[in-house]
Amino acid sequence: MAHNVVSSYAALVAAAVFGLAMLPVAHHYLGKDSERFGLWFLMSTITVYMSLIDLGMSNSVARLLIDYKDRRNDGEYGSLIKTGWMVLLVQAGIILVVGIGLSPALAWTLKIKVELQWEFIQLLRWQSASLALAFVLRIFSHLLNAHQRSDIQNYGQVFGFGLNFFLMWIFFRAGHGVFSLAWATLLTYFLSGLVCLVACQRLGLFPQQGMWGRISWERFRELFRFGQDMFLVALGTQLIMGSQILIIQRTMGGAAATLWGIGTKLFSMVSQVIWRISDTAGPTFSEMIVRGERETLKSRYREMVILTASLSGFFAVGFALCNSLFVTVWFHGDYYWPIVNDLGLAGWMLVLAVLHCHNCFVLLTKQVGFMRYIYFIEGLLFVGFALVSAKPGGFLAVIGSSLFCSCLFSGAYGIWRIHRYFEISIREVLLDWQIPMGRTILFCVLLAGVTWLATQKLQNPVLRLGVDLLVFGPVGLCIFLRYGLPQTFQREISTRAPKVALPFLKKILNTNH
Repeated sequence: MAHNVVSSYAALVAAAVFGLAMLPVAHHYLGKDSERFGLWFLMSTITVYMSLIDLGMSNSVARLLIDYKDRRNDGEYGSLIKTGWMVLLVQAGIILVVGIGLSPALAWTLKIKVELQWEFIQLLRWQSASLALAFVLRIFSHLLNAHQRSDIQNYGQVFGFGLNFFLMWIFFRAGHGVFSLAWATLLTYFLSGLVCLVACQRLGLFPQQGMWGRISWERFRELFRFGQDMFLVALGTQLIMGSQILIIQRTMGGAAATLWGIGTKLFSMVSQVIWRISDTAGPTFSEMIVRGERETLKSRYREMVILTASLSGFFAVGFALCNSLFVTVWFHGDYYWPIVNDLGLAGWMLVLAVLHCHNCFVLLTKQVGFMRYIYFIEGLLFVGFALVSAKPGGFLAVIGSSLFCSCLFSGAYGIWRIHRYFEISIREVLLDWQIPMGRTILFCVLLAGVTWLATQKLQNPVLRLGVDLLVFGPVGLCIFLRYGLPQTFQREISTRAPKVALPFLKKILNTNH
């Protein structure tokens, strides 16, 4: 588990470096035409919506593999792999057909400028091909995750990001414009999937020859029943998390959509850092559920929630302090992003961290219940609020709509479900587990305020950002370790940490009691 988390952070660092390096390179080769540059941000969101053709089947395969993996050669495990892969192949074909066929209509719907419509259509078709290939190869990453070897997939992603950047740069140099991004992605998907295939073969994660079973209608119905619920949750989640740029494109124009993509890039990356702990714990928790290890599950889940919530407090305050300066430095002052937007996004980051833990755990139990509808209802209401308020209220209205809907629907529902599953009080889930996060936020806000006041007289934004990071980062991390973790978890860290880190940790952690 620890190795998987560490390797996942290595993949996130690679993704962050790639994202930070890719956009200035693309900006350089595409020029300062923000409309054309914004096509790629728009394309990423559309691709996520197209992936909903999955109908929740990928997540269903990933979870159900854990139910069968301890009986690798009884035929049912192999039957599930075969059936799941066949479903993914069919869905890949549908994605390819839909992406090619509907791209002209989508260009009209999103009001893409006439001079950019041909590029938009061709780019969407290439992206559809990349997504279809990713579906074909996805089964191998599911196998690695089910057997708690996501570290291999993570290292493959690190290699893939480096390869993607190199290929993108080559294509840009050759004069292929915005298509360089799509072609580099297509080749990277293929090689990353190949790494996962080879790893599955060498680790012996496939059934023995003759023990594969057959493609089964019974396995398909099992996948489809759970997949339906996962699809409705995924659709609602995408409406909540991925509709902002489409709404802004529709109501405020392409330039505003580009600014939103740039201003929220760091928010997306930091959120992934926070969520990665609970996501990586998913296969471990699923195995505990399957094997009936309830007391261990409850203890580990509580620690994971407190860890994630406190980490979100540290990152949310740091994000509010640094993001506006970061955008200024990143694009040399070409774009201005108000700090008030960052304060709203920081609040949303906190809410998303906690509800992500709770609601993802509910899905692991396979007892989805009304959650299949709560995300969709929340997503529809958010889209309605945002469409009405975006033009008069700007970005802050869109952020406020997101925060309000997340608290009222998925956030409240997740807390209630955890209370019911573990048979503990709502007060414990809602308040007691969040006390360490509250302490972390309080001390980090004080630190951020002092840092902000101390750097106000610095005229150079690069210097200001550097001082903010150098002061807030290390001190804020110590605050998180000292006040954001339960003492039981601190004691375990002090016994399991590498020896080289023990002197440092003993000075910070409160392990005296």
